[in-house]
Amino acid sequence: MVQITMAWVKAKCIKHFLPLALLTAITLALVWPDPGTEIGSWKVGSFKVVQTFNVCTIFFVSGMSLKTQEIKEALRAYPAMIYGFVAILGLTPLVGFLPLEIPFQPKEFRVGLAIFCCVPTTLTSGVTLATQAKANTVLALMLTVGTNLLGIVTVPFMMGLVLNGADVSLDALDLLFKLGLTIFLPLAVGKVFRDSVAAVPPFMMANKVLMGFVNNGSLAFVVFQVASRSADSITSVPADRIFPVIAAGVCLHGIYFAFNGVVTEGLQRAGLISWKERKAVWLLTSQKTLPVSMTILTYLSEEDVGNHGLIAVPMIVGHLSQLFIDAYIAGKWAEMDEKANKSASQSAPKPVDDVQMKKSELFDNPNFDTDTLNGDDADFDANAAKFDTNAAAISAAFNTNAAKYEANPVPASNAEVV
Repeated sequence: MVQITMAWVKAKCIKHFLPLALLTAITLALVWPDPGTEIGSWKVGSFKVVQTFNVCTIFFVSGMSLKTQEIKEALRAYPAMIYGFVAILGLTPLVGFLPLEIPFQPKEFRVGLAIFCCVPTTLTSGVTLATQAKANTVLALMLTVGTNLLGIVTVPFMMGLVLNGADVSLDALDLLFKLGLTIFLPLAVGKVFRDSVAAVPPFMMANKVLMGFVNNGSLAFVVFQVASRSADSITSVPADRIFPVIAAGVCLHGIYFAFNGVVTEGLQRAGLISWKERKAVWLLTSQKTLPVSMTILTYLSEEDVGNHGLIAVPMIVGHLSQLFIDAYIAGKWAEMDEKANKSASQSAPKPVDDVQMKKSELFDNPNFDTDTLNGDDADFDANAAKFDTNAAAISAAFNTNAAKYEANPVPASNAEVV
């Protein structure tokens, strides 16, 4: 039985900070929407000041976390990288056509799920879950960074394609400009800051949990502002219309997970990717990012796409469903690997204390003539022939013991001729 202590509660809160923060933000926004509505109304031009600051903070911190060496290492797994990019930016967004055909009411639910399908993979939770699953975390990080950077270019046009028949107006070039300004620029500045200031890498290493709080807290605050502005619209939707959206979010993730599971299994069977690489690709290609979804939403006009708060509901539901489902799967994968490693270690031959070449193995050989070592040197040729015979016997005995050594290696200080 688990003993509930303050340390246990603290550990659980840290581990599940993001879903707890999102649920808190939504609840607070619906119960007391005035602060979020006021803060969300502050603008400079077409940019909401606080929301823009939150988004820039997320990607600036992400930039400071990027390690050049990890990026180089991930590039070596190019088959996994190629499929990851194609699936995340090209294949999975096409699923966005499906929710547009579902008769959700209000229509914002359809638009929200469609937008969620078009964005790249998760920014933080994907790498975290890959680590938990004992997958190739460097590959997971590269897929995260690469697809979110390239997604700045692809997402606006993919959204235009998917939403074209959904009675939604979208200016792809304007969205591209705003995403570049609030995602690429802070990410690049953060990376340059890391490479230019020697104190940054050790600070990021020592404060991983704190930086995670900053990123996830910023995301939750964006959700709080969006939900606050639309609190009346959200609370007016009957519960029987919310539950189908929750089910759709779960089914959406199931479709992604099943499809990418089949493809990555084929790649693994073909010898193109390893199991660790497959786990990373499988997770990352089956997830979508909430921060980019919310960023895009803040740049879309409500006159063109509908109520932002209602659109945000399926995005948040989709994110939470993939978070909880994949956390369970990652844990199971880690358990499977641990059991497999334990079984392999138990079935391996037990090491021996010493690998010794004994005299009997050398000199009791029937082909070994000891008279050669003590013989008369008068007949040099005869003794030379005998010496060759003995040398062959010694070589055979040495090779036999060398094979034993390879099967049961020991420290060099223990390998000796007795």
